[in-house]
Amino acid sequence: MQNIAMKLSQLRKEQQVNNMKVLVLGGAGYIGSVLCEYLESIGDEVVVMDNFLYERSLKNLGSRKYIIGDIRNINDLLPAINGADAIVNLAAISNDPASDLLPELTWNVNYKANELIAELCQASGKRVVYASSCSVYGFSENGEFTEESPAGPVTLYARTKMLSEKPYLDDKVDSVVLRFATVYGHSPKPRFDLVVNTMIGNSYFNNKITVNGGNQWRPVVHVKDVSRVIGMSLHVKKPKHRVYNVGSNEQNYRISDLAIAIKKELPHVEIISNKDSIDGRSYKANFDRLKNDFGFTPKYTIKDTVEEIYAAFKDGTITDMNEDVYFRVKYLKKYTNNGEIRNSFFDRSYARLTNLSELKLFS
Repeated sequence: MQNIAMKLSQLRKEQQVNNMKVLVLGGAGYIGSVLCEYLESIGDEVVVMDNFLYERSLKNLGSRKYIIGDIRNINDLLPAINGADAIVNLAAISNDPASDLLPELTWNVNYKANELIAELCQASGKRVVYASSCSVYGFSENGEFTEESPAGPVTLYARTKMLSEKPYLDDKVDSVVLRFATVYGHSPKPRFDLVVNTMIGNSYFNNKITVNGGNQWRPVVHVKDVSRVIGMSLHVKKPKHRVYNVGSNEQNYRISDLAIAIKKELPHVEIISNKDSIDGRSYKANFDRLKNDFGFTPKYTIKDTVEEIYAAFKDGTITDMNEDVYFRVKYLKKYTNNGEIRNSFFDRSYARLTNLSELKLFS
């Protein structure tokens, strides 16, 4: 009990105000499911609003409060925001291929909805933490990007993230804007379309890691460290009103070096180089601002992720990394019709889920 108390005390040192009720938009996804567990571990009450796009059934969601909602709909957002002390917006059509598959929906969800969310948070005086991305920087072979560097997004996803920062950075909005490095690590809602997780999955099932290109830079950060930074952003009393890169200088990698770092933990794995693959994204980010303002240093590494994902494979939590639900674009292709998400995702009105064992999202 004493050890548990010490750990809780250490967690609370990362926070600077009392516990709160946090609305997590998009909280049922890869990052959100880890974030919610973390916030609850430090004493916050969590309410998740999500369209449950990647859920075939809601029966295993547990006792946390859930709202089926659409962030484009003010009738869904307004009561949810009014009922919370603070808001985290993780909701998005995430990654480049998925955004390119559904460009109109991506524009409306990833950009236009954020104008509405920022306006509602401003009107209610609620703190909001917005999840942006280091992908806004685009491409550079040399040097590193700070938060003051010009953005140069090369994809629709990155462009919507860049544009969405502006309404949150209005001086009337109590906000913290976080540009995440490429996230990795195990989650209750796993993904294998993220570079580190993909490499680790292939190493387990295929005994090899394929490196596409290799020279491009990519900063990476563990999903649990992302959750810690969001927690800090929610609870700091008077945050500086500006953007933060989320990650660490020591976890800037060339893609080829990521493969080597994983192979270091798994010497039997073969690295296959595919030099013909071209990736228009390459960016090395600087994370000094986050460290200086929040005192953040990462707790988790590539080694930790090899261990946790291998454990999930070995205990049967994940039996096949190639399931559609682990890849955003594969899943969206399966559940779209002429480029639009099937209506069943968005037809439901604002509702609290009181009987999760029986409620099914898909008919």
